[in-house]
Amino acid sequence: MVTGVTGGGDAPSAAAETFFRRFPRARVGLPWLSLGQFPTRVCAAPRLGADLGLDLWVKRDDESGAGYGGNKVRKLELVLAEALAQGARRVLTIGGLGSNQVVAAAFYARQVGLGCDAFLFPQPETPLVAANLRAALALGARLHPVRRWPDAPAAVAGVLGTVGRDLYPIGPGASSPLGTVGYVAAALELEEQVARGECPEPAAVFVPLGSSGTAAGLLLGLAQTRLRTRVVAVRVVHPALAGTASTLLLAWRAARLLASCGAELRPFDARRLEVVGDFLGPGYGASTPASAAAVARAADREGLRLETTYTGKTLAALIARPPTRSEPVLLWDTFSSADLAALGRGVAGAAVPAPLRDLVGDC
Repeated sequence: MVTGVTGGGDAPSAAAETFFRRFPRARVGLPWLSLGQFPTRVCAAPRLGADLGLDLWVKRDDESGAGYGGNKVRKLELVLAEALAQGARRVLTIGGLGSNQVVAAAFYARQVGLGCDAFLFPQPETPLVAANLRAALALGARLHPVRRWPDAPAAVAGVLGTVGRDLYPIGPGASSPLGTVGYVAAALELEEQVARGECPEPAAVFVPLGSSGTAAGLLLGLAQTRLRTRVVAVRVVHPALAGTASTLLLAWRAARLLASCGAELRPFDARRLEVVGDFLGPGYGASTPASAAAVARAADREGLRLETTYTGKTLAALIARPPTRSEPVLLWDTFSSADLAALGRGVAGAAVPAPLRDLVGDC
């Protein structure tokens, strides 16, 4: 159950203030910390756009936090606020070996005085995976590797069944109905930027589809604006884990949560969501030639730092299937541009689980 607003600093969250300007009655019912740096910039991508014959723009959620950014920050502002309001002392989350969610949860949990445990399932081992592992360990996360993806939820359930209320669970991607509200606020933020002339109204916004919270929140949030923008969600996980039905369900659950807090919402239109499913490749975390080429192209043409698991596949889909070329298109950059090497320098002395020692390297 959602509890009252929690302050995370001297000033209220800028993302929260954007939301509460539109829905003031929900102020009492929603917990919200001030963790990120909002609004994030919207930037033109003229060189890459010219290559593709598009009016291309980028929403820079990679800059959403000074120490660690990406799309998880907006969700954690709400989720960690609820954890504190419920009296938790630690959070328990889940992700792949190189999970951005685990790093973000460990980083921001530590900022607000909470510990972090994470169950990690296998994914292809890459330098980014190793860097994320080192960062999570350096941030004090206790990591618990499991042998297969299906083992992780069962392990979480087992732990939650044996401990008290001081442990708060955070699902994959922090994409609970509460976390999804962070991207409802993001859609309102985008509308304000369009109104100020910082960017044109996008015909479509391209986002990765993993745990679905980003796409679901934008779909619901855009319905509360004057923008006619469609959400194009590029699936980066197995179809059983994310798709049209699960994204619409999450948007509906977030809408129901907000209605229970007093927000009067317009219904969202399922036709404004398009799920693109043929850029996954061999599986979650596996690079594809198209995603690797998209990452290299973004770096060369715009100096954007993407990666091959989420944002690279999203850009690859945009390159292969551009919308009507006369209309502006927005790529939502969900990857953190923070220096992972700097975060991982404190890993010396960390308790590294034996299965991870070779991947993490010498500590």
